[in-house]
Amino acid sequence: MRKAAEMKADNPLTSEFLTSFPAESARVIEEISPSHAVALFAELPVQTGAQVMASMLPEKAVACIDVIAVSMAAKLLTALPTPSSARIVRLLPLTKRNEISDLMSNKTLGMISSYLKYPAASAGTLLNPEVVMLPENVTVADAIRRIERLHYPASCEVYIVDDAQHLTGMITLGKLMTSIHHSRLRDIMSRKVYSVSARATAESLLSHPGWLTWQKLPVVDHSNKLVGVLDYKKLRASVGEYETESKRDPMDSLLSLVGLYWLSLAQLLDSVLGIGKFDKGERK
Repeated sequence: MRKAAEMKADNPLTSEFLTSFPAESARVIEEISPSHAVALFAELPVQTGAQVMASMLPEKAVACIDVIAVSMAAKLLTALPTPSSARIVRLLPLTKRNEISDLMSNKTLGMISSYLKYPAASAGTLLNPEVVMLPENVTVADAIRRIERLHYPASCEVYIVDDAQHLTGMITLGKLMTSIHHSRLRDIMSRKVYSVSARATAESLLSHPGWLTWQKLPVVDHSNKLVGVLDYKKLRASVGEYETESKRDPMDSLLSLVGLYWLSLAQLLDSVLGIGKFDKGERK
């Protein structure tokens, strides 16, 4: 821990390590306080800092962005890959998000907004972006230490991700606490994970087999990056609201069907008459 806190970007060895091993650097920086991490990012070239931050767990990256100078935060978010910056933006407090957005280009903001735009009543709009995730290459002892600091509930599931936040497995907190402390999470995690697409509609997700075992399911984007967690109760309530809205006035639905019937009949008659006129024209 002390070594991590004493990292200096102007040290040639530190600079080389950060540049050559961004994922490993991210694991080290995640273990130090946001204030120490911010001091390090402030000394790094923006591109190097962005490479390291892209490999950090979203909640750790957010903690850094939340306390770093707004101008530096805007530069880092612009340099990050869009999926990484979008995850951070979604988790940022609204006030901080607005301050940073004022210093970012419309192009970058548009790309982030597009990434975060999901269909109405989809998993992407219903998910909770605050999800318990840990890197697959950390030890059980390290994982327990991280979780204890964050005071997660004893019944939660821990989702395991690779350096790019792709979902690779999961483990219950109970199994984690009773596993051999020097084991790596990738060696003890369950690789069979029920997940849902962020773009899947809420109604279609009700029949997902994962609900037979879990009350919450991880939500992934098109590239299998973990973006949040979906709660069954919230999903059920959302679909219930949709059904209530659709059944609110049966007469409206009946009139719509009648209108559709007459419109179709009119189009059919128009087509028949059109064919008749065409035939007469051909005979002439």
